Amino acid sequence: MRKTSYILHFTAIVAVAMMTTSCMDGDWETPDMTNAPYGNNAITKDDAKLVTIADLKTQYASAISGSSFERITGDKQLVCTVIGNDIGGNIYKQIVVQDPTGAMIVGINGTGLFPFLSVGQQILIDLKDLCIGGYGQQTQLGDEYNGSIGRMSTSKWEEHVKILPTHDMSQIDTIDFFSEAQNDMARYCGHLVCLKNVTIGDAGSPIAPEYKAGTSLTYNGSTNGYVHHTLNGKSMNDLLLRTSTYADFAAMVIPAQPVTLYGIATRYRNTWQILIRAEEDIKLNEK
Repeated sequence: MRKTSYILHFTAIVAVAMMTTSCMDGDWETPDMTNAPYGNNAITKDDAKLVTIADLKTQYASAISGSSFERITGDKQLVCTVIGNDIGGNIYKQIVVQDPTGAMIVGINGTGLFPFLSVGQQILIDLKDLCIGGYGQQTQLGDEYNGSIGRMSTSKWEEHVKILPTHDMSQIDTIDFFSEAQNDMARYCGHLVCLKNVTIGDAGSPIAPEYKAGTSLTYNGSTNGYVHHTLNGKSMNDLLLRTSTYADFAAMVIPAQPVTLYGIATRYRNTWQILIRAEEDIKLNEK
């Protein structure tokens, strides 16, 4: 069940339908997004202004590592690909973007972002006057909120983003978490990762009194908000799976057997927090 707490204009519905159909059926033409009914079509790509995510992480390293922020004052642009959005309800008021040099969170104070910011969609961001910083040392693009890095308003976001006529899943680089990402938080935080053959600890190793071995535990836990689950018996201070009680898959029973997980590898200080994007990111291992 996908959340429908917003209303799309008729033109947006038509555009999304065309995009979805074109992905499923190669006989349909790719929709012309030259004048997309979302974002700011007046933004013009200027190669002289282009920077990379690695450039931003280097230039604003002190703000990111210090969990503070800086406002971007220069004329900078970023071309990147969406790798995570709010379609499954586990990523909230954020999207995740990647380019060939890195990945980061974009905080947007709005919901229902996924129709035009689908996974694989390439976008152009005008960075001037946006803020960049660290939330628990996780790189985030957004705006100032109570003296820290927070989400930007939806109106500000739409002024600063242009939907490009490129939707290409092959541009997404999935990193093996254990062999590549685990030991380099600075480089790989924000990346889409794969965790092969992992056991979600709640099913076999209780972490709260209500978790009893042999019961059908769900991703809901017993709280409102986010629930933290261990992976492969790791300490909560090392690696955890972070799921929302409002996620579409929250009522699913946690598998007792090993699974393969896909998700966004975020960090909170020195703890890895894996964010599943949708139910499809949880795959049972073949017996």
